[in-house]
Amino acid sequence: MSNQTYRILLDGKWSLEDLMNFSRIYFQNYSFLYCLESDAVPVANDHVENVLRQYELRHGLSYVNIYDVFRSNIAKDDFPQIKSIHYASPGWLDLALNVDVALQFAKVLGIYLGAPLAVAQTYKKLYAIFSDLAEKRKKLKLSTLKLDKAQAVEAQKLSNELAKGLGFQSIQKLDEHTKDTEESSKLLMAHYRRVKKIAKFVESGKASFPADGES
Repeated sequence: MSNQTYRILLDGKWSLEDLMNFSRIYFQNYSFLYCLESDAVPVANDHVENVLRQYELRHGLSYVNIYDVFRSNIAKDDFPQIKSIHYASPGWLDLALNVDVALQFAKVLGIYLGAPLAVAQTYKKLYAIFSDLAEKRKKLKLSTLKLDKAQAVEAQKLSNELAKGLGFQSIQKLDEHTKDTEESSKLLMAHYRRVKKIAKFVESGKASFPADGES
């Protein structure tokens, strides 16, 4: 399903900064699913291998910049464009995009908002593991240092839990592509931070995302 319209419902008071941040973060979430959620979004199967081949995160490059790679892999017809926007209470934002991806993100938000505290705890545990690894690498001046076996098993377990809490269905395929628990985990952690930011718009009553595409 491509180049159709998805309506995001708007409410409450919005600042120009709200609109700017919302647009940027929504696009990042959309592009993540477009390129990596190969189990739930058919178009991702055409991009996941190319994306991860273009950008080898394990070599110390910034995870923020992976979103530039995602962006470059979105087909012209699937690139989100504003069709109409109506600011009132309530209002709406109609986007022309790949509706499969938009609907999947609506489901992601529903799953995340069902247990945000549990997902946050999983994230914190995973973050602690890799923060500790970063400290050891710095102390030993050994950038290639890996998690030991027990830590790797725990990180994989937490990564699977985080994927579940974010409604990300393609963790096994992502692991097969990256062949690296750290890389897969850090991609998911970056995704978590962006899902959390969009979820704040839902929690504050400023936006809602119909999971069935109906409004």
